[in-house]
Amino acid sequence: MTTEARYNRKAIMNAAWEIVRKANVALYGFRTIMRRALKAAWANAKHELAMKARQEKQKQASPKVIRIQKEIAVLESKTHWEQPDYARIGVLRAALRAVLSQSSDHLTHRG
Repeated sequence: MTTEARYNRKAIMNAAWEIVRKANVALYGFRTIMRRALKAAWANAKHELAMKARQEKQKQASPKVIRIQKEIAVLESKTHWEQPDYARIGVLRAALRAVLSQSSDHLTHRG
């Protein structure tokens, strides 16, 4: 299966044409608008595919990984960090790396 086989090319082309219809073709020209519309539609399709892959990977993650990632997200969303926050984020990132490396080692040594 090639890379393009995963994409719905008809939907990409429809999205590009929707952009062209809304654009000022008389001002910029059809070729310019179509080129930009196709680039935008392909970028959106690639982004959606990446997000689906990320969601699938997240579904397969262990509860420990999910808990650590949530704690990291809470810390990263703070507007003002204090000294304990810097120490905590370091500990959480190290714990996440350790858990992920253990799970990848476990998967590779299955046999």
